[in-house]
Amino acid sequence: MGDIYEGLLGLQELDERMEEAQERVRQFEPEFEELQAPVAALEQEVEALRQRVDEMKAEVRRLERGADDKRSQLKKYQDRLERVRNAREEAAARTEIDLVRRAVEADENDALELMDQVKRQELKLDEMEKKLARLRAETEPRLEELERGRDEAESRMAALEEERVAHVERMNPQTVRLYERVRAGKTRVTLARLMADGACGHCFSMIPIQEQRMVQQQEALHRCEACGVILYTD
Repeated sequence: MGDIYEGLLGLQELDERMEEAQERVRQFEPEFEELQAPVAALEQEVEALRQRVDEMKAEVRRLERGADDKRSQLKKYQDRLERVRNAREEAAARTEIDLVRRAVEADENDALELMDQVKRQELKLDEMEKKLARLRAETEPRLEELERGRDEAESRMAALEEERVAHVERMNPQTVRLYERVRAGKTRVTLARLMADGACGHCFSMIPIQEQRMVQQQEALHRCEACGVILYTD
């Protein structure tokens, strides 16, 4: 039974070390998020502004195409003006020409105004992209340091998992199943020492005398009735 207890205590120690390693891996995530949050926020702003500039450029092209179409229409009206037969047709043609000309001017003015806005937004975008590049450069060393630390923690975790597999393979399958069943319960503690006064070393409940003798004599694995942990003595 001594070897069984030794195996269980070793397994419990491995699990405790694995929990510490898992916690260490988890601790990196908030640090990553805190470090990357300003970069991610600025990236979103840059992307939103870039899309806005693209939309404005597309609108400029639409206005320019509209102005070109209206110029073609204006040319047709001007050609028609040369073929009018009376004053009424001439007046109607001139009215249409005036309306189209004003529409062309409106499109041109809108396009020019929008192009000015595009230039201002492109200057702003250029400044934001430079700021983003500086921020990335500032955070990169710390980011690389965190990545190295996380990689080391994950490697440590993987090594402990392999060590646990090898340890379990040397143990009795029934003993391992009991251990896993206890570990899956309400408490993460699986084994606890039987105290000198006969109390459970985990919940401090008193163990009946007969059961204390069973634990001390190591006749079989015995669990505390109060908290369910496996009791052992030296």
